[in-house]
Amino acid sequence: MNPIVKYLQQSPIVLFIRIWLQLARKAKIDAKYISASNRDKDWHKMQSDLAIRVHAIEKGMSIGSVKVGFGKPKVLDIIKSLQHYLLIGGSKEFAEECYSVLIKYVDFNKSFGAEMQTVENKLVDFAMNNHLTDQNQGGIYLKAKEDVISKVDKSFVEFSQMRFSVRDFGKNKVHREQIEAALKICERTPSACNRQPWSIYVYETPELKNKMFSNQGGCNGFYEDMQYAILICGDQRNYNLYELYQAYVDGGLYGMNLMYALYSQGLATIPLTMGLKLGDTFKIKKAMGIPDYDIPVLLIGVGSYKDEYKVAASVRKDYHQYTQFL
Repeated sequence: MNPIVKYLQQSPIVLFIRIWLQLARKAKIDAKYISASNRDKDWHKMQSDLAIRVHAIEKGMSIGSVKVGFGKPKVLDIIKSLQHYLLIGGSKEFAEECYSVLIKYVDFNKSFGAEMQTVENKLVDFAMNNHLTDQNQGGIYLKAKEDVISKVDKSFVEFSQMRFSVRDFGKNKVHREQIEAALKICERTPSACNRQPWSIYVYETPELKNKMFSNQGGCNGFYEDMQYAILICGDQRNYNLYELYQAYVDGGLYGMNLMYALYSQGLATIPLTMGLKLGDTFKIKKAMGIPDYDIPVLLIGVGSYKDEYKVAASVRKDYHQYTQFL
């Protein structure tokens, strides 16, 4: 190979420039299409934002030790945003889904004696002004540990439909052998060209797992009830110039496989995003001693089941809404 060509292919400086050009091009597209861009004028982008905010309320109801009357200002702001969403052409069906969740939020807090009159009045006015009806969707379910365990040896259809993200954990001890059994199952997870690029960090001491959860910031209020924090990273050294995001694909495959594997061992889990600000990601990597080349993809919290526990119902789209047979 020509020495000059070889240098240009392998030079860190040249690679930096090529990567920067790729990122600049992607940034131009992202700036136009990400949901934060002109959100108030685009019902589709607004719907994405509202789905996140409404689900946060739903998740709050599923926490084991929830603060009674939580989230009132956020819910009032959601109602205001939903009105604007409908005014710019948003889906009435989606608005009714959100409305159903917020009704359950009001009923949930009233059942504990919280004063919810202001929120309830705003919800009633919103529904009447937009001719919305309660579709009885969302909220929380009460699940029984026995039902979960009984499905582990069933068909995949039954098995997969019983897995929920848990925020209401039990006190029974999780044994390392259960974690290791799940990790063993995941050895056959597929990856691009079988590169198996994963770096898995299993935090089991209370100090380290709480530090990881605290830095991630998305499970305040219940992270002390979880007994393991498992961070899935992709080793960027396994990928080439045009595979800058392949780590997230391979890491996502591993993450879902691991949650099913942990579930098969009778363990409760919750996936926690690592899609954080770049500065926060660097802070976590430094705090946890994670090398630069490992890209955090997903954090999984692991604990035991209560005999009866709450989970967010989380309305799911019918696959026809996002699938095309061509």
